[in-house]
Amino acid sequence: MNKIFLFLFLCIFLLAGCGQDKVILPNGTEIKVEIASTPQQAERGLMFRERLDDSSGMLFVFEKDDLRLFWMKNTLIDLDIIFINSEGEIVNIEEQVPHSYIGAPEEEIAQVLGWGKYVLEINAASAQKYNLKQGDRLTLKIK
Repeated sequence: MNKIFLFLFLCIFLLAGCGQDKVILPNGTEIKVEIASTPQQAERGLMFRERLDDSSGMLFVFEKDDLRLFWMKNTLIDLDIIFINSEGEIVNIEEQVPHSYIGAPEEEIAQVLGWGKYVLEINAASAQKYNLKQGDRLTLKIK
């Protein structure tokens, strides 16, 4: 009986991980992402976070391809910001976007402009680490 219970528990545990939102890079690396799909989630983004796990990020999901402005207000970690079009193609990569500090004056906060339906924020230097470049296609596995 214990073996059956253990087997069922293991199956449920493994299946729970299958529903994780992720972005799959051209080299097969999976980036686990938190989704920001509402205006409130997009506004908050990664503010006040002191770290971001490797192979993790935040994916901003919009209704259509358009010009997007991202700024690093109260963002405490340096990021790479990747703009992705509706076809899953990288349009632009802004690398090593510097963090800000809480209460920083507006003129000292980094801003990034790009085009896309999706925007992926990952740890700074990750785009280079994974050899990402404009034109690469990403696979988005999101609910």
